[in-house]
Amino acid sequence: MKGTKHLNENPIFGAVRSIVIGSVAGAALCAALLGAFALAFVSAGHIPQGLISPLVIGISALSAFMAGLITAKISRKRGLAYGALSGLLLFVLFLVSGLIASHEAVSAASGMRLLVMVLSGAIGGLLAVSKKSKIK
Repeated sequence: MKGTKHLNENPIFGAVRSIVIGSVAGAALCAALLGAFALAFVSAGHIPQGLISPLVIGISALSAFMAGLITAKISRKRGLAYGALSGLLLFVLFLVSGLIASHEAVSAASGMRLLVMVLSGAIGGLLAVSKKSKIK
């Protein structure tokens, strides 16, 4: 057919694919880190309640950073935008799963978490595309 493009040639499909892959990798990293910290907290016995919220935000930021980094490595272009979108998608995944699990309203901390995750995803994407390759 004259007007059809192959899926690999479609730039929108490539962008969505890289954003989804990066976000899923960030979610997997977040799950692994949360599991490791949960194991550490259980073995420690006493958990300071003031430590939990900053720790979760830090893990979310690190996961969004890695999601943006992986997204930009896959796409090799538009690292800032694609990284921010992967951080946003990761935030939406976390927000929806949190709302399903808790059945509570969205808190004010969610806005801060959104900002942190989008910015860290954008920084990860920017660093991935701006890294100079070595000449051999």
